[in-house]
Amino acid sequence: MANTKTKPMPVFWPDKARAELGDARYEAALRDPLSVDLLNWNIFQSLETHQDQDWLAYRLQMFGGTDLAPPVRMQLWTGRATDPRMEPSRGYLQAADARAREAGATDEDIARLREPIEVPVRIESPDVLCLVHTVLDRTDRGTAGRDRLLELIDGGIEHARRLGKQLAVAVVYRAGSQAATELSGRLNELRGSLAQELPHQPKAKDVQLRDISWQQLVRVWESEMSYLDLPGSPKAFLSHLKANDLY
Repeated sequence: MANTKTKPMPVFWPDKARAELGDARYEAALRDPLSVDLLNWNIFQSLETHQDQDWLAYRLQMFGGTDLAPPVRMQLWTGRATDPRMEPSRGYLQAADARAREAGATDEDIARLREPIEVPVRIESPDVLCLVHTVLDRTDRGTAGRDRLLELIDGGIEHARRLGKQLAVAVVYRAGSQAATELSGRLNELRGSLAQELPHQPKAKDVQLRDISWQQLVRVWESEMSYLDLPGSPKAFLSHLKANDLY
């Protein structure tokens, strides 16, 4: 029998997942037993089917803070290829452009700096916009060397301002991983330095920053799964997560 750690992750609504991700990205995800794309899909797409929207909003306060209230809407992989689009602000790009040129970046590198920002998970409630960055063991860097957390915060501030909402940015990582060490440390730095790192964003000081482990999130998901409209039993998915140390 094949090792569970090498098996593809079970996928809820596989046809819809393929349509959302596109054939190439979906097939690549299936080859990875711990695909972050499929973790996002299985957990957040199913949470949106929760029968009790008030309780779901309460649960999602772990990402967006206590002002996050129903009704709640979640979307995956927005910002770059899917509306609503999200782009770095002019002030952020000016600083990133200067750093890149000092480091010897090419014109192609500079052009890539201006690319839109993909948001793995977007949670929106009447007063709060929450952007969730998800990784497993390694941190992801922003496009062409942009700082991933700063670009989410900067672009998120611009977008939240247009919507008239407050911004929260959260990260999800595997507990005990290098990503956990790096991201939790970076978030602690940013909690005290956002105004200095984003001087062109007066609202930076008001952004809520949170971090959650996949293990925490999986336990929350498990406690709510009887209230979710799942296409079949969740046992195979949970067993897969347990076998891959995400429980």
